Amino acid sequence: MLLKALIVPVALVIASYLAHVEYLYQFGAWHRALDWLPQACLLLALGLAVQYNQLRVALACLLATLLLPQFDVWMEPAQLAPSLQNAAKLCTVSAAALICLCIPNKSLRHWFGWLLLLIGLSPLLLSFIGWQLFPAKLSSLFVWLNQPSLPEPLYSYTVVISCLSAVLLSLLACWRYKQAQEGVFIGLVCAAWLSTQLADNVQLVVLSYLAVAGTAIIFVAQHAYRLAYYDELTGLPSRRALNQYASSLGRNYIVVMSDVDHFKKFNDTYGHDVGDQVLKLVASRLSQVGQGGRVFRYGGEEFTLVFKGHKQTKVVAELEKLRQNIADYDMVVRDKTRSSQSKKDRQANLKSSKQVVNVTISLGYCISNKSHGGFDASLKVADEALYRAKKAGRNCVSD
Repeated sequence: MLLKALIVPVALVIASYLAHVEYLYQFGAWHRALDWLPQACLLLALGLAVQYNQLRVALACLLATLLLPQFDVWMEPAQLAPSLQNAAKLCTVSAAALICLCIPNKSLRHWFGWLLLLIGLSPLLLSFIGWQLFPAKLSSLFVWLNQPSLPEPLYSYTVVISCLSAVLLSLLACWRYKQAQEGVFIGLVCAAWLSTQLADNVQLVVLSYLAVAGTAIIFVAQHAYRLAYYDELTGLPSRRALNQYASSLGRNYIVVMSDVDHFKKFNDTYGHDVGDQVLKLVASRLSQVGQGGRVFRYGGEEFTLVFKGHKQTKVVAELEKLRQNIADYDMVVRDKTRSSQSKKDRQANLKSSKQVVNVTISLGYCISNKSHGGFDASLKVADEALYRAKKAGRNCVSD
């Protein structure tokens, strides 16, 4: 995920540069398309980000739009040499990126979301107002900030630190939120830096911000795909993904239905938080399945495994291994106040009042057969086999 967040935006920005240098000059139609294509793509990315409640990505798209040549007027009154003006622009963009990365994802259908939007854009807005009202003072400030100066394209230590901070915080946000969307700010910083290097080449600058739009569209589309096809609690593919995968299966496969034994008892005894822990544990163990099996969360406490081919002996052995692996695992029930405790208190409570529970699962499998019909029929037969495993005493595998 972190590699994707780093490589995708950087690769797109580099590709935009190579596309212009190597190919686009040969096609006049592309030059005309660049008059409207970046704005259209950024608008599309903005709409997708708002639709899927990705406020930070929406802010990145707005920042990229304000950096396009036709909208880049917020530093016009700056009384600075070109190199210092570029350094000031990079510092402002990096500051905006850092603020945006610290903003929570809130819906723009609420006033608080609009307030956060203004906070994210505040560095550019304040820069525009400041350069209009106090150009001399801001010029002195940026001259001081960018001393000692470094050779281009580094400009100064302030620029290097601010840009690297934005990139590192973007990667940290991707790790923290377990998603790659915040990687769009890496593309934004790279595009801003590239635009300062080749400011005279308007088409290359526009292509760089078009790459930012492409990055945002890719990451938001990936987020939408995960929402549609993956279970949020366990991280496993969902029932919809199972139905899609079933359409790609051949005639030979083994389908397995599994669920957690006495799951309602866990919820009633320990609460739904512990029930969620149980589901995560089972999902984690089932995801280690071998023999080419794939696991899906079917719904509730039920999971489905699918194996291509008719390797019954090997599959049954794998199911027994998974069942035993889960049954042998001692799960420590977390204290509800754990999140508000210090690490020392957690360790002390763990030693003094450690509560361990064991979880078991039952599994029923079905080997595909013409007499069964299609996948849905095989799934029903596997569900009947699961019922027999329950009736046989649970914590077992049945056919």
